[in-house]
Amino acid sequence: MPMNPPKSIGLLRKFVSTARSVTTGQVSLPLGIMRLERNLYWLAQYDIRPLSDEELKTVNAYCSRIKEFPIEQERTYWEPNTLQSLDEKLERITAKYQPRLLSILVRIVTETA
Repeated sequence: MPMNPPKSIGLLRKFVSTARSVTTGQVSLPLGIMRLERNLYWLAQYDIRPLSDEELKTVNAYCSRIKEFPIEQERTYWEPNTLQSLDEKLERITAKYQPRLLSILVRIVTETA
């Protein structure tokens, strides 16, 4: 019977998969980066730190700027005009961080390919 890989390997695969899903356009940048940050938290529990300090700082800074925005299912509970206004603010924040974040994501995907 085949053994399951260690939990840390599964978490690392999920981390790379999350990065890949954003670079291929399957997941939006805000949602993908929020998921990536969650993956980083769990990887740190196994003392795995796949990002440089500077990359981690960029991811954390972006997440702290967007954490109050409705990004997932909670969008269905917001009034459309308010949602549109929030989306415009989110787009401005994302545009500022996008080049650096995409560079980080591409590095993750290409280094593990």
